[in-house]
Amino acid sequence: MKRRAFTLIELLVVIAIIAILAAILFPVFAKAREKARQSSCQSNEKQMGVAILQYCQDYDEKFPGRNSYDEPHSWRVNIQPYIKSGQVFACPSNTHNANGSSDGVMPISYGCNGWDYNGESPMPWGGARALAAVMAPASLILVCESNQGWSEMNLDYCWDWRNDAKGGIFLGHMGTANWLFADGHVKALKATAVYNAAGPINMWSINGPNQAPWTAQSQTQILNCQTAYN
Repeated sequence: MKRRAFTLIELLVVIAIIAILAAILFPVFAKAREKARQSSCQSNEKQMGVAILQYCQDYDEKFPGRNSYDEPHSWRVNIQPYIKSGQVFACPSNTHNANGSSDGVMPISYGCNGWDYNGESPMPWGGARALAAVMAPASLILVCESNQGWSEMNLDYCWDWRNDAKGGIFLGHMGTANWLFADGHVKALKATAVYNAAGPINMWSINGPNQAPWTAQSQTQILNCQTAYN
């Protein structure tokens, strides 16, 4: 019998088909991998939520405090005994997780709602607020994703104080971030879904989400963070 080999054209067609399939499937695989990382990050924040509530029960129903600039007792350090793992504080998608935060113990990945400007944050500098002060726990952010080494997310500087070109708030989960709320649930949202003058939406205030955004600068900063990831 006469042997029949592949022709060059047939080989090129097969290669082209493989290339097309690869171009279609690789983005799907990348999204699936990021979804898995996002789920891991959500698990991290859920553990933080449980630890924060345990801390509150042990300390007169008050949220963990923090100290700006000199942070040997940041909220991360305060709740770490309830978690007993430093890896929980590292988001697998955040490239800054290899760097230490300003408390000198935990990696960079998460910041608390401790904005000092407004006086309505659950974990402000120098002390912490009582659980009873929170009007709407399901709509109050406790922890957000961060590119910064500071323990808190300062809304006026969430764009200016940055370790990369995309702002202080980490929105690397396909344009969204995971947010831990005061009732313990975690949800993936865009930055503008938690702070926006159009609603008004303000999930950073202990007085509830209907509190109007405090400054035009902070509104602009949030929009800049969101735009950078779109």
